[in-house]
Amino acid sequence: MPQRRADEKQIERHWLILNKIGRRYGVAKRELIQETGVSERTIERDIRVLMRYFPSILKEKDGQQKRYRFKEDYLFPALDLPLLERMALTLAQDVTSFLEGTPYYDALASAIGKIKDTLPAENRDYFNRMREVLALRLQPMKDFQAVASKIAQAQEACTDRRRVELTYYAASSGESLQRKVNPYGIAYSDNALRLIGYCHTREDFREFVFDDRMRTLTVLDETFERRADFSLNEYAARGFGGIKDQSVEAVIRVGPPASRWVRTQRWSGLQKRVDLADDGIEMHFDTEGREGLMRQVLHWGSCAEVLSPTDFREEVAEEIRKMARKYEAPGAHV
Repeated sequence: MPQRRADEKQIERHWLILNKIGRRYGVAKRELIQETGVSERTIERDIRVLMRYFPSILKEKDGQQKRYRFKEDYLFPALDLPLLERMALTLAQDVTSFLEGTPYYDALASAIGKIKDTLPAENRDYFNRMREVLALRLQPMKDFQAVASKIAQAQEACTDRRRVELTYYAASSGESLQRKVNPYGIAYSDNALRLIGYCHTREDFREFVFDDRMRTLTVLDETFERRADFSLNEYAARGFGGIKDQSVEAVIRVGPPASRWVRTQRWSGLQKRVDLADDGIEMHFDTEGREGLMRQVLHWGSCAEVLSPTDFREEVAEEIRKMARKYEAPGAHV
């Protein structure tokens, strides 16, 4: 069975288990094994995961077997969406098309297919007409299909809080590195899907992009305790352009014509923007992504000038001088 199908099957199995537990007298472990066709170890692992998110699940002894049920005062909610909500959800597949090739996209496509089947024929016709005038498809920037199995492994490790070992090619040094990581979660930012976790070598949180730089990923038989003060969303929002390295507080002036486009965008780490009389803008950044910000300044070309700090201004200037030297002797590198 392909790994992406295994991830989808796990979601379906969890949903089935929750519904069985929601019955009046709950469900015995033996019944779950028979219903799902998986091993006792798999069912026990599923129950551990579900009990973490549904503390109202009780584990009881029923003779020689285990039985699971919800607490007496807990009501497991049924999914009953109004027609318009079901129609709106069917657009989610287009919105998340940039994740095509990942287990998430496959599971979503399967779920949306089931939702579409619940729509009356006349509503499906309306939905098809709506898609003719509303295009929400975002193209993936990376080949997620090539790393789909690693994504599924990492997701399982995050859920089970099991440590992973990575072989990762560092683009900056050109070296293959061995890293042991406590995986906290997976985040999509700046056109990349990233595994975020605590790196034991660096003794700090790091992120590892799911692409051909991730040579191997092995889930270890080692567990870890998740730090309560860590927020996946807050960490993913840090840095600039997908890069988190050094902090910098910088003031950058951007003139026309680039300024006319720049002022319409939202920029990570932007603290203040001052509109200037010549149609330019002065941008005040405070970011942990120094290298990412430098790349953005170079992208703006001659329209941009770093005003402060002095060391950052000189760093950008030196990179520009290196670039200029490559063009001083035309044809020298042909």
